[in-house]
Amino acid sequence: MRGPGLPLITAVIPTRGRPALVVRAVRSALQQTYANVEVVVVVDGPDEATVEALQALGEPRLRVIALTGNVGGSEARNIGIREARGSWIGLLDDDDEWLPEKLAKQMAAPGKVTARHRMVTCQRLERQPGHADVVAPRRVLRAGEDVSEYMFYSEDRKRHTCGPQTSSYLATKELFLDVPFSKGLKCHQDWDWYLRAMRHGETAAFMVEEPLYVMHVETTRARVTDVARWELSLAWVESRKDLFTARAYNSFLINDCMHRCEETRNRARIFSKLLALCWSRGGLRARDLIAAVKWYLFRPSVRMRLIGYYRRMRQSRHGTPAVNRGLDTPPTQSEVCR
Repeated sequence: MRGPGLPLITAVIPTRGRPALVVRAVRSALQQTYANVEVVVVVDGPDEATVEALQALGEPRLRVIALTGNVGGSEARNIGIREARGSWIGLLDDDDEWLPEKLAKQMAAPGKVTARHRMVTCQRLERQPGHADVVAPRRVLRAGEDVSEYMFYSEDRKRHTCGPQTSSYLATKELFLDVPFSKGLKCHQDWDWYLRAMRHGETAAFMVEEPLYVMHVETTRARVTDVARWELSLAWVESRKDLFTARAYNSFLINDCMHRCEETRNRARIFSKLLALCWSRGGLRARDLIAAVKWYLFRPSVRMRLIGYYRRMRQSRHGTPAVNRGLDTPPTQSEVCR
């Protein structure tokens, strides 16, 4: 994938306050085997240390846009996309890194498809200290499958969410301009965009069934989305209800909102409200009720205590290393509010 005539791809990376991480992300974008790449980093608010770290790279293919005020991740991406020179845009979170052949393999995926809007995603390696790498998403969208059910309705019950995430997105610039990220959205920015882009009538979507980037899941450092609460998830799904089937909507309320709910004082009232919303969209199945009872009894802090106890017991019995996680430690990737 080298030589003149290749479409220019712009890697857009929003960042703030994490100079070492964003430098790693930038290097992974500049070291792609696909030759025609530029990188645009949008520094979301005053951050002299990050700007200096990026300028120190001395890379002519890198442009840094330093904003005077904080606009949030969604709008920072929109700004980078509008400033991009490339006809294709690849998004990269500042704490992830692309593997060298990511863009080359993704650009080969659409073949001769000439749809106005083309999007190519891929699998990822979720990497967490003390754990083996996990390949996700576990499968591709099936033919005829509703995208909301693919993302949030788990038939195999292995994981409650599925689908690609931000650092996998590679699409034509026109698609990102026609379907911009939702400004001001505090959580689920990637899910929100992917749902709306996939509902767009002119989008042809592909997935490379191979992990082409690394998502670093650090237990000692909170990702931006770790601070989200169940109320934000509820507000988001209610605002996008028209993009969900009844099954996907109910699954999201139970396995995201209830799963995340830590409140104890009004817990019964909160769960009653969420169950009533589920009922209004088509009733509840036995498995839904079982999951609701489970999340009601075992709120996040209780689950973390039980997991910690299990790991300590396993270490004492088998001599395997335990991963220390206190109650204030950010949750694992399956629990964060994306």
